Amino acid sequence: MSARLIERLKAAHERINKQIEFERSVLQPDEARLSKLKKTKLSLKDRMARISASLAI
Repeated sequence: MSARLIERLKAAHERINKQIEFERSVLQPDEARLSKLKKTKLSLKDRMARISASLAI
């Protein structure tokens, strides 16, 4: 179950990363949206790290 969850989180992390890249590529990026996307990406990364750490115990 945890491995599946990590895979889903990785996929979500990659989708968010692509959205960040797109937002950065536009002429006038929406800074509020960009900030929210970055926070979401970091949250996903932290969650994956916590799950991975719990599996290592």
